[in-house]
Amino acid sequence: MVLPISRLYLGDQMKRNSRSAIVFFLVILITICLFMHFTLLILKYPLVGIEVEKVQGKWIIEKIYDNSWANKNNIETGSIVTLVNGIDPAKHQTVVNFKMVEMADSITITGKNSEINTFAISYHDLDLQLIVYLVMPVLFVIFCFFLSLLLYYRKGEESSVQRLILFLLSIGLCYLSASASARTDLTGRITTNITFSGSIVLFIHFLKAYFTGLQLEFIKTRSIKLMNLCYFIVISILLSSLFYVKLYALTKNIELGFVCLLLIFLFTLFARFYFRYKKAEVGGLLKILWVTFFIAFSPFVFLYAIPYIFLGKGLLSAEITAGFLLVIPLAFVYLQLAEKLFDIEFLLGRLRYYSLLAVPFTVVLTIILAWSLKIRLNSGSFYFVLSILFTGSILFLYIKEYTDYKMKHHLFSQKNEFETNLQLYHFFQKAKHSTKVSDFISSLINEIKEVLSVKEVYYVEIQASEDEGIWIVCNKNDYSSDLVSEIEKINWKKVKAGSLLEVRNGFCVIVEEDYQRKNIIFCGLKKYKTDLNIQERIWLETIAYFSSILVENFQLIEGLFQKIEYYKEKRLEEKENYPSWLSKLLFALSEKERANLSNDLHDTVLQDQLQLLREIESIYNKVTDPSLKEALFMVNERLLDNIHLIRETCNELRPPFLKELGLIQSIQNLVNKIKLRSNFILYTELDHSIQKLDPEYELALYRVIQELLNNAIKHSEATEVSISLIKKKQCLMLSYSDNGIGIHMSKLNDSFKTMGISGIKERITCLGGRIKMESKPNDGFNVLIELGLGEM
Repeated sequence: MVLPISRLYLGDQMKRNSRSAIVFFLVILITICLFMHFTLLILKYPLVGIEVEKVQGKWIIEKIYDNSWANKNNIETGSIVTLVNGIDPAKHQTVVNFKMVEMADSITITGKNSEINTFAISYHDLDLQLIVYLVMPVLFVIFCFFLSLLLYYRKGEESSVQRLILFLLSIGLCYLSASASARTDLTGRITTNITFSGSIVLFIHFLKAYFTGLQLEFIKTRSIKLMNLCYFIVISILLSSLFYVKLYALTKNIELGFVCLLLIFLFTLFARFYFRYKKAEVGGLLKILWVTFFIAFSPFVFLYAIPYIFLGKGLLSAEITAGFLLVIPLAFVYLQLAEKLFDIEFLLGRLRYYSLLAVPFTVVLTIILAWSLKIRLNSGSFYFVLSILFTGSILFLYIKEYTDYKMKHHLFSQKNEFETNLQLYHFFQKAKHSTKVSDFISSLINEIKEVLSVKEVYYVEIQASEDEGIWIVCNKNDYSSDLVSEIEKINWKKVKAGSLLEVRNGFCVIVEEDYQRKNIIFCGLKKYKTDLNIQERIWLETIAYFSSILVENFQLIEGLFQKIEYYKEKRLEEKENYPSWLSKLLFALSEKERANLSNDLHDTVLQDQLQLLREIESIYNKVTDPSLKEALFMVNERLLDNIHLIRETCNELRPPFLKELGLIQSIQNLVNKIKLRSNFILYTELDHSIQKLDPEYELALYRVIQELLNNAIKHSEATEVSISLIKKKQCLMLSYSDNGIGIHMSKLNDSFKTMGISGIKERITCLGGRIKMESKPNDGFNVLIELGLGEM
């Protein structure tokens, strides 16, 4: 029953992957064509930046844009445009359609004093315009393009990744097309109108798919539909304005207003989502996304959109503030590909601290630069310099901290260098693989010899005698009589671990002790019989103190191993249960190994199988021989079954989203999977009033139910199985029954050799629960479990 379902599902998946590959190719092709069109257009035509109005048959300059060619060449408002490209302005397309002088090679202007000047329009002395309107957008698009290719190559089959790719290409095209739109290019304006707000819509679609993959609901379907409807209405209005110039100024505010509303909607959704799941396992991920959103969108909203709506002019240009959107693709590519996420709490704490340090410095320095360069305090240039200096200061502090860490982290101590922290790092890096006290002591002796440049280092055991204050050296024959005499002169009773004592021919320091016994390290004098200096003394005392702690821990671990071996032998001989603490430990280790094995299977075998599947599909599409195609198809089907089996195995090894979904929903998901691959009728009764339990209880109950159902599939030969989990006051009641072939209770397996029925008993017993099992051959199998919750 499993194989046809998996083949059908994965066969449909292959078709979807094929369609997505075609769509991806078309999207990339369109992106490349638009990229080339916009780049060539911007490169050919500088931004003239002149708005005109026809008054009494003359085209009067009404407005000059900042950072434009006209502004750079001191063209004044009120002047008359007499010729564009040597012809009447009324015949120039941009003047007729948009009342703007753009995409021109030359322009003739009659000034206020009736002087006539003809200008050749070029990028001469327009280095800033080239950087802002061409270089930055082109680099942005290229970066987004290659990120998209990387994402598609790594995880192109996932729906969330496909939406992320569309978002990346959308914001890239939006950034570049804005420059073409400013030159009144119709394709550029259409692209900008579609992608400006459309990129945010795509971003919300991506978040929905991304969190759906984590089995979390980010936005309801009806909200998505309403958002899409509003988007298409606004886009229709914006596109219609392209053919009615008088509506353009009004629709500009409509577009910015709609974008601001979308951003508010996005932040509202995310704030609600964050406060709902911030304490779950995805809490760290949500904090990263929260910071990403703020950094990416806040400059555009607060420094351009809001000032433009209310003041008619942004504090910074849209091109500069849009550059912060680059944070979004960087963050999400990291989240999609990284196996891992950084400590956001640490970085946020550092950000607050570094911001406090950077604020006074950047404000004072920006004011000094503004005064020296004659920059107005309320101008866009002032805020631009302030933003750059503030961001640069914070980045500098981060880089400094990271550089200090990396350099100190790898500065292994050499001879005669005794900075305590570096020396300790050096030693414990070499000794971290020790598992026995003897191995660690050997490493410690070698370290002392290397660092202090001494030849004689001994590990001496001393024991208290019956006479008060007298300590005797064990194995006296191993050491010189002078050393034994020196050590036995000392009353070691009051000497603590890490204390350094000087004797005639060297130094002694305790690294292990109890009431009646102490182990010390004797260190002889250095070469040329010189005394230890202060730094050497501090180092030796410190390393001895920390070594004493490690030795004590090693002894505890060795004692634990001995106890485990003792209980193991006792159980084999007397058939007793393990102590509850040992059962918990072994089950915890078992779960850890299961999780590791699941990760290894998912990251290695499963990925190799998926790559092999893609290669077979590629070969299949190239082959024309019908018999060979049929053989490849059968191989492909078997491979699909293996992929399905590996995924199921990973899920069985590690319960998926048990913490996020809760116990009841996780069990329901397990039951649904069992129903698909079992041959019996499964009846379930799950008490949905059971909410948050101790994670140890949740995992144990999930594993017990999983094991019971797996045994039912493999061994019971039952036609009907029932299972229920209910809560009665402060007690959980789990019952299981089937009408299968039953089992001899005396044939149960050892719980730690196989995860059998006896393992279920072991799990429940170590949690203080009670379990009753009844079964006879050909009479089914029944289990009743009671698990007290105490004060939970």
